[in-house]
Amino acid sequence: MFPLLSALRRNPMMPRLIVLQVAVACAILCNTLFLLGQQAGPLLVDDGLAGDELVIVDQVVSRGAPWTPAQTRAGREALAAIPGVRAASAASGVPMRQTLTLTFDLKSANGTTLTTSGYVGERLVDTFGLRLSRGRDFLDTEYRDISMADDMRTPIIITEALARALFGDADPVGATLSSGDDTGSYTVVGVVAHLMRYQLSELDDGRAEYSILIPGLLAGTPIASYVLRADPGRREAVRAQVPKVLERSFAGQLVPGIEPVVADYERLRADGLRTRRAAVWLLATVNAVVAAITLIGVASLSGYWIQQRTRQIGIRRALGATRGQILRHFLAENLLLVGTGLALGLLLALGINQWLMHHYELARLPVPYLPAAAALLLALGQLAVAGPARRAARLPPADAARSV
Repeated sequence: MFPLLSALRRNPMMPRLIVLQVAVACAILCNTLFLLGQQAGPLLVDDGLAGDELVIVDQVVSRGAPWTPAQTRAGREALAAIPGVRAASAASGVPMRQTLTLTFDLKSANGTTLTTSGYVGERLVDTFGLRLSRGRDFLDTEYRDISMADDMRTPIIITEALARALFGDADPVGATLSSGDDTGSYTVVGVVAHLMRYQLSELDDGRAEYSILIPGLLAGTPIASYVLRADPGRREAVRAQVPKVLERSFAGQLVPGIEPVVADYERLRADGLRTRRAAVWLLATVNAVVAAITLIGVASLSGYWIQQRTRQIGIRRALGATRGQILRHFLAENLLLVGTGLALGLLLALGINQWLMHHYELARLPVPYLPAAAALLLALGQLAVAGPARRAARLPPADAARSV
């Protein structure tokens, strides 16, 4: 360490520039990698749906009194009669639509409380194409008309992600959850492998699959929504028939000027997640640019600094230092500088994250992102100095000693 520190004290300018560059790059990368992970996470989540078979029908708005459950069921039966429809469900809360949003606070016996998105409807497991991993589907006797004014006491189906968050490794089937205000209770009868929330603003921080299914129809709503599962080869024909069927089923009862939304699921997903994909490309570009600038900057500064010490390299070689010793010297020297820059950069990253949390409500920077960014910059730093260090090690002693 003494020769390394001695050289750094004699020529402090270049080492300080390298440390500063690494510190700034580390602070930026820690936070942009975190933002990239937040934006990319929901794009990689399995939504659990038979996406290539689904037609979403939403925004069926009543011009008078709210729809009754009988009217909603009549519309479902009319849609189910379209040739090519394998299953049809009326639902409050449909994938990738936020016209009507229902949230439920669930509290486990250990006190963990989580906010979930609720899909309320009939035969949703079959229509959505969900895969039950544990437990069972709802029984026919469990479907009922639901009023949100009443205390909720109902069986539910949850996702595996929600089961892990609420119960850990324990089997959730048969367990009872209470509402956040302890006025309702929910009995878990089944668990589905995956089901993404339809509230697109709630997909960050591992919450993308905090979803539940509730059996029944929601009474007293002015908006009806449906999900149709069609034969893949006939889905477009089914989608084209839906507006005509709605017009016949709800003749004179729809609000003029508000057309029902009829779309295949993939288009809704693409539109709903477009801003996230754009953010992923932007943040990935930022990270790539920061990494490239760091690589080029460290390589340039290190190369110039090594070149200024060519004469000292020649003297060391003439006194018996091997190429390997010269190479290891510069790699160790760079490791010390990059490590110092990383220590400062990690502190700066945490400070920036605290500022973003205070002013922009950004989530707290998870600890795993700190070593990830540090490891990336450490590897880039060693890669950047490897070229100049090898050139210095290959320089013949006589030529190096004659250099000024």
